[in-house]
Amino acid sequence: MTKSLYLRCTPGDIAERVLLTGDPARIERIVGMMDGGQIIAQNREFLVASGSVKGLPFTAISSGIGAPSAAIAIEEAAQLGAKAVVRVGTMMGIGLPMGCFVLSSGAARFEGTSSAYLPAAFPAVPDWLLAQTLLEAGRAAGWETRAGITATYDAFYPSMAPALVGRGLPDLELLRSGQVIALDMETSLLYTLALRLGIAAASFCVVTNNADPFEIIDAGLREKTEEGLIHAVFDGLARWSRTP
Repeated sequence: MTKSLYLRCTPGDIAERVLLTGDPARIERIVGMMDGGQIIAQNREFLVASGSVKGLPFTAISSGIGAPSAAIAIEEAAQLGAKAVVRVGTMMGIGLPMGCFVLSSGAARFEGTSSAYLPAAFPAVPDWLLAQTLLEAGRAAGWETRAGITATYDAFYPSMAPALVGRGLPDLELLRSGQVIALDMETSLLYTLALRLGIAAASFCVVTNNADPFEIIDAGLREKTEEGLIHAVFDGLARWSRTP
């Protein structure tokens, strides 16, 4: 079979359970946590690795920043056999503790890519069973874990971090009125596309900065919590089943 256009993979390369992350460097860390983990493809921002954890096969894929490239990775992974995709990355909190985990129970669709798959009337929500297993895995491992509504944007500086370029704050009044607890650039696309493709999806991330007041996590805590998050995702995905 011809390899997929961007992931450069064939069906045997992709496991049913997939960790999707933005940063290619995070793939290197995930590989080190798998048995027999190895990089199997690299093209542009897309780095693909497969291995196993406790005898169960997993694949990890990086997609760079934002919804458009994440959509490419999810589309091709699903074509190649993925049945469950978990976004493993970072979020900007709204008054959340640095380093806490956030399970997105639904995402406001402020990005533009998801509308190419389903109109805005369709909600961006995770697979319930997968979300529950991840939430339980995070808490069982002793990490502070929150579940709540998140919001996804296309434009980082104008919409999420205007303070970094001297343009004030995001529209916190609107976000708080909708009980939004964290922001990112991929989750609502992941949920909408997974619904369209008929696969399970969830977004489980670490808070590495806050919108108000703007603050950034220190490097040591970030490394520790990201490692804990990855282990929790492996655990949650391992316990996930496609049937109730």
